[in-house]
Amino acid sequence: MIHCGLRIVDCELKKADLNPKSAVRNPQLRGFTLLEVMVAVAILGMVLVTLLGVKNRSMQDVMIADHITTATLLAKRKMNESLVTAGTRTVMEKEDEGEFLEEEYKDYTWKQAISQLQPLENVLVTEVRVAVLWKEGERQEIFDIVNALPAE
Repeated sequence: MIHCGLRIVDCELKKADLNPKSAVRNPQLRGFTLLEVMVAVAILGMVLVTLLGVKNRSMQDVMIADHITTATLLAKRKMNESLVTAGTRTVMEKEDEGEFLEEEYKDYTWKQAISQLQPLENVLVTEVRVAVLWKEGERQEIFDIVNALPAE
């Protein structure tokens, strides 16, 4: 018998506790089996791979949102320039395209179309359409904005 400072009855070991091949696991023996550890590591691995994929996708979504925001602001700026031009002189139907001059917007291009529409018999409307284009990986993306002015 082993003396552990308690009553001798409390320290006695059963024969099943000493046999490593025992089919019944003693609940007082603490620890994990190799199978339990392998299952936990596999689950942890799957969760980490999923989280990395979500992180990468969210970074792509932020970049796309940034490009759309930039294209929106550039289109509004180009539309304002077009409206000032259309409001100060007689506008002929025309189409134009170009690039933005600023270095930070070198990946963006614009297209502009001004046309005269007659939705009703005595009504003439000038339609100003501005589109901003950019590359998103292999795809060509576009953001366009349309404004209608009463013709003079």
